[in-house]
Amino acid sequence: MKIFVDDGSTNVKVAYEADGKRKNVISPNSFKRGWSVQFGNQQIFNYSLNGENYTFDPISPDALTTTNVAYQYGDINVIAIHHALLMTGIQPQEVELVVTLPLAEYYDKNNQIIEENINKKIINVMRPVTLKGAETFTVKSVTVLPESIPAGFEVVKKLDPTQSLLIVDLGGTTLDISQVRGKMSGISKIHGDPNVGVSIMTDAVKDALSIAKTQGSSYLADDVIIHRNDSKYLKNRINDESHISTVENALKESEASLTKRVLQAIDDFHGYSHVMVIGGGAAIVADAIQSHTTVQKDRFFIAEEPQFALVNGIYQIG
Repeated sequence: MKIFVDDGSTNVKVAYEADGKRKNVISPNSFKRGWSVQFGNQQIFNYSLNGENYTFDPISPDALTTTNVAYQYGDINVIAIHHALLMTGIQPQEVELVVTLPLAEYYDKNNQIIEENINKKIINVMRPVTLKGAETFTVKSVTVLPESIPAGFEVVKKLDPTQSLLIVDLGGTTLDISQVRGKMSGISKIHGDPNVGVSIMTDAVKDALSIAKTQGSSYLADDVIIHRNDSKYLKNRINDESHISTVENALKESEASLTKRVLQAIDDFHGYSHVMVIGGGAAIVADAIQSHTTVQKDRFFIAEEPQFALVNGIYQIG
């Protein structure tokens, strides 16, 4: 069975075919060292890899950091992929995986494929993972594709070869931008920045939450970011009411900083006729990008499900 995986730093997105239809699953990366305590019929996920034990815990402040490039080649990357596969409900079996790497890891400064990184990624994902009390998947083969580019497949194939689509993929850790010519006739330019991602906001919000005595995982911080304009939610979430404004200020300042850096990166691209914004951070920066690029409204695209745009593009390509 072939399964398509966008193994991002904050969430793993999966696309697969079942009963002739495409199915999607999203699974957050929130794992800590050690195993969770079994209690009653509660389902827990205690994994082992390379002599280390890990467990899925969406709220623990001890959750290991995945918002860095090293995640792409480490234990948690493999654990996160297997956890997402289990979330599909598919019976564990032998599978062929198509996974991703950020543009800055896939291509060098001369826009040439970095074979060493691709091989390193393949070796990492091929490692077997065990789950206490249950079966896991066996990875038969791994194919690695670059992030961003496949997401525009449906739009680009309809464009004239003289037109091009600027694809802005803002993820948890990286910003990947690619300018793809119509009919998939070529790639004009790419840009990958491993230091620009929603993690700019996540880290700032986690620090503010700590001041407000609301320590938690990156997953919880990201949930605060999602609900950043919901004052009722913030009041319910934050323990120290006197520091709600601290969290709100962190949200506003980090959002402004993130948006500024994304727009600065876009300024290096010219000649595109259409723009698409995807990734977990799409909702944060889409309006600013539309205003900044000034493309016609019918040429500006925000994926209906931005986090699934890449993995669904890979699925369509096959």
